[in-house]
Amino acid sequence: MSSFVYPRLDPAAARALLIERAPLESSQLFALSELKHNRASPSATGGQVVPERKLASVRDAIREAAENAGYPRPLARGQAQTFDRPCGSELLRIMNIVPADAASVGVWSFLTLVVVPEIGSWRFPGAPESRMLGKPRNVLRRLWWRAWALGPDLDAAPDGCAPLGEDEFVQIMERTTLGGNIRTARAIQNALWRAELNGLDVARSELMRQLARRVRGQRSHLALDVLDGAELDLLLDHLVATGVAALRGG
Repeated sequence: MSSFVYPRLDPAAARALLIERAPLESSQLFALSELKHNRASPSATGGQVVPERKLASVRDAIREAAENAGYPRPLARGQAQTFDRPCGSELLRIMNIVPADAASVGVWSFLTLVVVPEIGSWRFPGAPESRMLGKPRNVLRRLWWRAWALGPDLDAAPDGCAPLGEDEFVQIMERTTLGGNIRTARAIQNALWRAELNGLDVARSELMRQLARRVRGQRSHLALDVLDGAELDLLLDHLVATGVAALRGG
């Protein structure tokens, strides 16, 4: 399967679009969708440039995920994952983006501000800059990286468990030492699910906060990559147990 590099919107153009389009309604933004921009171009280092038909498929996949979550109606409280999880899985499946390109601010600025300009302000009313520009908390970028690290099906979970929620995703993915390593990220997710299957009497999201903090503490003096799978699971289960005890006040 081919991997592609995507157009990168330069920072000045991205900011100009952000300011220019901030007052517009969703229907107006929808109509402004384009598959190219005169201030966007792929990385000069080379690679197969994404064809417009692939960009159109990416646009359609994002919009389908939004429509399935109720777009253009505002997302109800607690319903953000009806968009986020399916969209992240679809982005990973369909984009075929070179991973190094997925770390580019300009790529995600281009997709968010040019290709699907209506999605950012729908998902995050008020359109905060951090969600619209292509930085790590961008409305689309964060979803691709979740699926890369934890997916590919972000709606999947073992029987008797729930998929990760927003706060749980954040605890892993906004800490690069955790979310930037697929093995570590998935091991943490699996440890949380094992705890859930064993029966939890504390809030799972609070346990994830404890676990993420404790794993980071371990990384200060232990190279997790030298542990084999069984050793890593044993360590994480111990950290889960200490986290549960702390939440119980023990």
